[in-house]
Amino acid sequence: MSNAFRVGAGAALLAIVAGSGSAQRPKSDSVRAPVESDYYRMVTLPIPEHVVLEVGGLETLPDGRLAVATRRGEVWLVENPEGANGDLPHFTRFAQGLHEALGLTWHDGALYTAQRSELTRLRDTDGDGRANRYETVFSWPLSGNYHEYSFGPVFPPKGGDDMIVTLNLAWVGYGDSFVKWRGWMLRIGVDGTMRPVAAGFRSPSSFGYNLEGDLFYSENQGDWVGSGSITHVEPGDFVGNPTSLRWSGEPGSPVKLARSDIPDSGEPKYDVAKRVRGLKPPAVWFPHTVLGISTSAILVDSTRGAFGPFAGQLFVGDQGQSKIMRVFLEKVNGVYQGVVFPFREGFASGVLRQTWGRDGSMYVGQTSRGWPATGTAPFALQRLVWAGTVPFEAHRVEARPDGFEITFTMPVDRSVAADPGSYKVSSFTYKYHHFYGSPVINQSARQIRAVVVSPDGVRARLVLDSLRGGNAVQ
Repeated sequence: MSNAFRVGAGAALLAIVAGSGSAQRPKSDSVRAPVESDYYRMVTLPIPEHVVLEVGGLETLPDGRLAVATRRGEVWLVENPEGANGDLPHFTRFAQGLHEALGLTWHDGALYTAQRSELTRLRDTDGDGRANRYETVFSWPLSGNYHEYSFGPVFPPKGGDDMIVTLNLAWVGYGDSFVKWRGWMLRIGVDGTMRPVAAGFRSPSSFGYNLEGDLFYSENQGDWVGSGSITHVEPGDFVGNPTSLRWSGEPGSPVKLARSDIPDSGEPKYDVAKRVRGLKPPAVWFPHTVLGISTSAILVDSTRGAFGPFAGQLFVGDQGQSKIMRVFLEKVNGVYQGVVFPFREGFASGVLRQTWGRDGSMYVGQTSRGWPATGTAPFALQRLVWAGTVPFEAHRVEARPDGFEITFTMPVDRSVAADPGSYKVSSFTYKYHHFYGSPVINQSARQIRAVVVSPDGVRARLVLDSLRGGNAVQ
């Protein structure tokens, strides 16, 4: 079991990865080891042969239909996506002619999608089940570079008519912002008003809110990005890629940093952030190739138990490794940090988008053209259904002044859990520099001084010899 964790009283970035000998209950030789499908069943939706469903956006409509935006510039409506009564899902094309739609959401009777150069509102005003009004809500310039993807929108969960979009950097062997607001997060009203929110994004394909209404975005390894991560974003944040600071002097910019303020020293990002006010380190690192290679959709478990025992946690997709991770977040001294666990792998294509069905199952939209994935299908739409059985898992990991406390989904074998030899912990971090990615640096083992298991066997308190501020732990 591999987990990655950010920790430390608002002052340490840790990623904890429990070793394969972690405090799991012994299994009888007569009983096979459980597998992921015992707990979360994967159902593949049949897609008509004439539909190229390279999923770019996914939304559940109030009537239970599934709306799917595609990279080919179409929007499809899927009736009966859960296959009730043994009937097949039915696909109807709602819109077409868009330019690489990479997001989709429903708001006040209309669908909204971000295509390459604009945020578009799609309406069916004559009731025939197809969009007959394509309205530009807000547009932005393009340089023509192939890498200038646009993502979103997402409306806040607690109401309001402002939505969030993000704009990818161009790519010319490194990320660059050739035209205004590339590498930025924007807040756009349904009336077309726009306010820049934050800068420093490289390839911000996905973002979403937790149950508290705080916004997080996912980032992929690249220039100025040592490994995949998710970051809590607030107005005025600079999240790391300095080329977007070309526009920080524009009217309305809440970011006041200049390109010259950002050192290219190869120091850990956490250390640089101590000196550069406004630079925001990730809340959680996803160690490259261990917990994904291209972090994607962020979906909070708002099902109130319909999807299992992880209410309030985040499910984060990975496009390159065709899987989904699970993230528990905590706030320490007002700063978010957390732990990431493997959750479900083996999807048919690259996981890019997720949404909840009305029954509490998870729909997973996938694509792989030009973005290779371990799932061999060129695209897919699948559904995860909880089987009703709670898996034995580490439910969460929380920081303590001298270590961590692990809470399990059910009682552990206390003799195994109390043995320090059942755990292996080391700390590490990444370089913050203009190069693509980073090797693991500052890696060192952390000695476990003691383990205290709660009387009910549900919690294990790990006391370490020391903690290193700003580091990840595995």
